[in-house]
Amino acid sequence: MRKNGIVAAIDGPSGTGKSSVGKLAAQALGYSFLSTGEMYRALGYKALQSGIDMADAAAVTRAAQSLKLTFKRQPDAVLRMFVDGVFLGDKLHDEAVGSAASKTSAVPGAREVLTNLMREIGRNGGVIMEGRDIGTVVFPDAEVKFYIDAAPEARAERRYKQLVERGESANYDEILEGIKERDHRDSTRAAAPLKAAPDAIIIDTSTLTLNEVVEKVLKIIKKHL
Repeated sequence: MRKNGIVAAIDGPSGTGKSSVGKLAAQALGYSFLSTGEMYRALGYKALQSGIDMADAAAVTRAAQSLKLTFKRQPDAVLRMFVDGVFLGDKLHDEAVGSAASKTSAVPGAREVLTNLMREIGRNGGVIMEGRDIGTVVFPDAEVKFYIDAAPEARAERRYKQLVERGESANYDEILEGIKERDHRDSTRAAAPLKAAPDAIIIDTSTLTLNEVVEKVLKIIKKHL
């Protein structure tokens, strides 16, 4: 047993509800929750702001090495990330930043830098960590591993509704195409491709409510405590 408890890994493609599930489960357990995608979004954001050529692996790796990321646990269990001391909030959730994050995260050197930071954050346990390769690369020794999936159409519909509710313009077909492109890029990249760990518990959320998924996850985690 680690000092503060176990590490629970939640992997899967974007838009499946991984973050919401992980956060609520962490709250129920008194654990911390880290969405590692925020770290890659921070790198994508920095690349965009700096005008870095995302096809230049050396430049992207240097950007990752220069990122100063710090974290502070919030009352809702989330480890809030600060980039160079600044909380960027919704700036990291722009569609352009998401696309940039997917591209920069395919750079092996950049992934190595951020993976090492993730391991440092979670090594003592007491954390639910969500991402694309937590159970396969970051913490292959995680005590519990989940792979949360959903049909691309269901994920596009959720994203469309999110954007509309925020008062932003949204096109369902464009969102769906973007999801399919990102899935392909994430699952075929050479560095830590998106896939379920052999011992991961797979949950399809296409027809499940958030609470139903959280209940499933908590029931399984509690067996390992």
